[in-house]
Amino acid sequence: MAEKVIIIGGGFAGLSAATALAERGYRVIVLEGRQVLGGRAYSFADPQSGDAVDNGQHLFMGCYFETRAFLKRIGQEDAIHFQPSLSADFADTQGGTARLRCWRLPAPWHLLSGLMRLSSLSWADRFRLLYMSRALRHARTHPDELGPLTVEQWLTRWNQSERARHHLWDLIAIAALNEDPAIASAAPFAAVLERAFFAGTENARLGFATAGLSDLYVRAAGAFIEERGGEVRVKSPVESILLRNDRIEGVRLREGSRLAADWVISAVPAPALLKMLPEAAIAAEPVFQRMRRLRPAPIISFHLWFDRAITRRAFVGLLDTHVQWVFNKSAILSLPKGKEGYVSAVISGAHAFIDWPESKLLGMVLEELRRVFPKAREAALVRSRVIKEHQATLSPAVGSEALRPAHPSPYRGLLLAGDWTKTGLPATIESACLSGHACARIVTQGKPSIDSQVLQETAHA
Repeated sequence: MAEKVIIIGGGFAGLSAATALAERGYRVIVLEGRQVLGGRAYSFADPQSGDAVDNGQHLFMGCYFETRAFLKRIGQEDAIHFQPSLSADFADTQGGTARLRCWRLPAPWHLLSGLMRLSSLSWADRFRLLYMSRALRHARTHPDELGPLTVEQWLTRWNQSERARHHLWDLIAIAALNEDPAIASAAPFAAVLERAFFAGTENARLGFATAGLSDLYVRAAGAFIEERGGEVRVKSPVESILLRNDRIEGVRLREGSRLAADWVISAVPAPALLKMLPEAAIAAEPVFQRMRRLRPAPIISFHLWFDRAITRRAFVGLLDTHVQWVFNKSAILSLPKGKEGYVSAVISGAHAFIDWPESKLLGMVLEELRRVFPKAREAALVRSRVIKEHQATLSPAVGSEALRPAHPSPYRGLLLAGDWTKTGLPATIESACLSGHACARIVTQGKPSIDSQVLQETAHA
């Protein structure tokens, strides 16, 4: 009889693991506590316009190999529209605009071809960008040097001016890491630059979901699992993970029933997992104790419906504003004529703003958009929606990498997935899918656990 695997959590991490295992004949049960799947990446229909509203805007990249493998498995890879090559527009509050457009050349010349023509930087700054190729080569041979440095410190060490940081690198770092460059560790930022921007033209391409996030993967993944004999249960919160001696037994649901399993993959955020574990297990295992020291980073998304288009660009990076990126949802979702005015604006790493009242936030954002986009000064705001995600992602602060757990836990049969686990990447959709696939591979290869001492050494590597 096929082994039974319970997956706790129905986001990208849980569903990538579940579909990979269902494809290989395992008996899969996905348990999601909410009424819908999607975890921290979902969408819903706006009740007035009917437009798809994502809880947070997500960009995909050509180097998202694990994410693309997951979407291909469930027949949804074509729902991501990728650029032919890396391109991005920037605008400031003084009416200035710039465009990063990279030619299709071998790495790193593809990126340099765009950066050298980026008019928002001085010629001196453009030539100093060449230092970053050397910085990444140095990071490969001296990785320990990145550990104590923030993104800001690392960039300064490699002669990147304040203007270059604020008008280029900070926008990339905040988008990739969801954290202030003065707080975020340089190590995951270097990993992003290496993997995405300096590895080749295909890797650097940006992609957009042509539908809401739930339409992108939730329904297709659920159907994929059920068609192969698995189960997807929503409104099924797990109360506790059942352990006996050194191995997993199953889970207890909040309504009281128990489910036995050969394997349990936890694909929920660290605070939720810690609530499910026995306190004695947490006290006995340093890997669980370290998880308590992980901290979240918030994101605020502003969904705005104007009576006309305020930009024709698909997305724009804003310079010298609190809003970092604006996305033309009407264009991205190919909305019909008459619905050209739907945009979303994002403030990532929003620690300073997360407790502001929505009216104050909205006023600030509208003021900035009207300073950047001339057409916004004449447009009327028809409606708006502000979404605050207090625990959007793991904060990749200096020292946090040592706190992220490996996928095998100290208990046989209990595996840990999620964008916050030790994937070598910041907490992104790609990190989530990578973790889910890593746990699925452990199940299929029959490697249920590793020694606690090895876990501690891995976590401090």
